[in-house]
Amino acid sequence: MSHNDDNLHLFNGDIDLFEQERNRLGGLLLLKGLDNISSNNEIYAKKLQSYANTLYWNETLRDDSYKSKLDMKALKERYKLDLCPYDSFGPEELNARQKLLFEISSIIWK
Repeated sequence: MSHNDDNLHLFNGDIDLFEQERNRLGGLLLLKGLDNISSNNEIYAKKLQSYANTLYWNETLRDDSYKSKLDMKALKERYKLDLCPYDSFGPEELNARQKLLFEISSIIWK
């Protein structure tokens, strides 16, 4: 979650809550090299474009990833994961991603 007015508004302008929540693992995405710097504090809709052809975790946010990535579809079905794209990203989506990351971690390290 970029530090911008749109995202801060999602947390009713509470800067402390925003900073705490945006640093949760469910909101973490990794991009290679300078890609992270180039997307910097963009709004979420614009950032989605940067997530194309990156890590699967990032790609799960994009609607078009579910059309062509059969491995992702198989992963979702095999482990009954609630993988789904998000047109917007706020507190509810952050909580859902946090839960999803926990479920994936539980599968990996059981």
